Amino acid sequence: MQSTYDRQYEAFIQAGQLKSDSEYFAENIGNVNSTDDLLNDRRLLQVAVKAFGLEEEINYRALLQRTLNEGTSAKDAVANTMNDERYVNFSDAFGFGPGQSPLTSDTKAMKAVLDKFQSASFEEAVGDVDETMRTALFAKRAMLEVFGEPDEEDLSVLSVKDRALKEFNKALEEINGPEDDALSVTSAQDQWADIIERDVLTEFFNSALRIPASSAGLEDDELIDLYRSRANVVFGSDDPTVLFSKDNRETTIGVYKSRATIDGVPAEEVTRTATLAGNVLDQMVSRDAALNEEWDFISRQQPLADFMDIALGLPDDIDRRDTSEAMRIYREKAIEAFGTDDPNIFANGSNLDATLDVFREKAAETGMSNSEISSTLRTAETILKFSYSEKTNTVEADAAAKAAEVDAGWYTIMGQTGVPRFLNTALDVNSALDAGEIFSDLTPDEQLEIYKEQAVAIFGSDDLSKLTSTYEIGSLKDAYRTNAEAAGESEFFITYYAQIAERELNTLFQSDETDTEAEFEKALEKLRSMNDDDEGPSANSEWFTIMGQQAMTDFMQVALGLPKEVGQMDVDRAVEVYKRKSIQVLGTDKPSEFIAQGKMDDLVNLYLTRSQLNSRSSGFSSGNAALMMLRG
Repeated sequence: MQSTYDRQYEAFIQAGQLKSDSEYFAENIGNVNSTDDLLNDRRLLQVAVKAFGLEEEINYRALLQRTLNEGTSAKDAVANTMNDERYVNFSDAFGFGPGQSPLTSDTKAMKAVLDKFQSASFEEAVGDVDETMRTALFAKRAMLEVFGEPDEEDLSVLSVKDRALKEFNKALEEINGPEDDALSVTSAQDQWADIIERDVLTEFFNSALRIPASSAGLEDDELIDLYRSRANVVFGSDDPTVLFSKDNRETTIGVYKSRATIDGVPAEEVTRTATLAGNVLDQMVSRDAALNEEWDFISRQQPLADFMDIALGLPDDIDRRDTSEAMRIYREKAIEAFGTDDPNIFANGSNLDATLDVFREKAAETGMSNSEISSTLRTAETILKFSYSEKTNTVEADAAAKAAEVDAGWYTIMGQTGVPRFLNTALDVNSALDAGEIFSDLTPDEQLEIYKEQAVAIFGSDDLSKLTSTYEIGSLKDAYRTNAEAAGESEFFITYYAQIAERELNTLFQSDETDTEAEFEKALEKLRSMNDDDEGPSANSEWFTIMGQQAMTDFMQVALGLPKEVGQMDVDRAVEVYKRKSIQVLGTDKPSEFIAQGKMDDLVNLYLTRSQLNSRSSGFSSGNAALMMLRG
């Protein structure tokens, strides 16, 4: 891509609709004398907004008009209050602000806008094939725009790539912690830990299990012990997977309804809580419950039970264990032996031969005769093929499971105390209601549809785990603040509810990503201890420039192997971290030196390499980074 970039780029901008749009802009932008002229010509406007990554805002005419008319000189100008460099650059590019002269007749200035439009279009086209490459192209362009083209006479090319790749694994372990992506079985303890974080589930089980109000003062471990003890008394099991299995689900919900009704809870609230809790718990235990049923079937087929006994090395007393405990043992052992606890995978297609080989090897070690091994293998293979080789399309099943998980996330927040007010305002749910409707009076399913439709319309996604991620939560908070201010909410309550909601949303949807705080602090301490000669404010100033543009910030975090938590630090501390790591990896802490001949390409290569490895070891999504960079 790098070696043929110029040729591919030129061919792209000379093709089809892009060429036509570019020519139209060049021919007509000089006739624009006011913001109305620009906003009323949608074809010109499409080029203008896309050049600055604002194409998603094209229908928000009032916002774009204010951005252009108010300029950027006043502190309270809308472009300066958006906390987003795109709006500032968009406003400055056309010069319609107070005290400015329109730049639409300035050929050089409009050529710069057109170049940005063509580059963004090319990056988008590349991104249709590979989002990581799209990110790299954008970052390279952004760095060159900020720090200038490299000096062709500067031949001092730092040998970054070889040293960076040689030390890469060590650096990742120091900064991101060791790789931990091993598959495991969710324990009952972990499931209860999730339950007590969800208000609707605690309300459900507090009634069903007769949990006293005094339990509110218990530590989490003590509270979980109390729930599990009471569940054993009431239901005969403390395993949420068992309580919400296909056979027991209605009984469990029935106990809640009976006890809540006796306690005087209004009928509509009982129904709502039961519905929300049921939907959330169904998703929480769905995979475990489904696989437990598969393993219960296997354990009851004597030939398969004998096969698994040897292949998995099961304990001698497996038949005397509690059913749910036995199923977890089967699954944990299967992960060790087959790499998965799902029979639909290890007993299906080409994987079946490897599964049979595991048995063959273990059986030989026990001294079983060849004839016994062959006989057992033939029987087990026949049953496994019949039971698992003709399963339905796993892609469709995975898509259905993901959709159910997304819905369960929305049901969860409906049952929270702090989040609904925040999301109702951020998503402006009242605008989707018919005349006379009240959102809180709608059924959970009706609310779900409105939430998802509004989320897609405003943010382009109905997945709360994405909307509440580090990259997206800022947009959600901005929408909340804008709508709350418009509704006359006081600053105190806006801040108060935003803080409560962000804390709850982070706990519910991002806890897996944020549990590394302690490890990050250790890594940060290592960074602090590195030798660092402060090169003065010039290096700091350049880093402040980068950190003022989300695009380059995201790029540099990945390229340097830094965790995203750096972006949540105090800005001065973050700069020191960037400088220290930059010296360690690149040999310099001055971003302006990155664009020296050859160095920028090395930095792009380093980003691409780490994006691929991070996607496997730490769950980092280069696609998300690309999205934010294009928005930045």
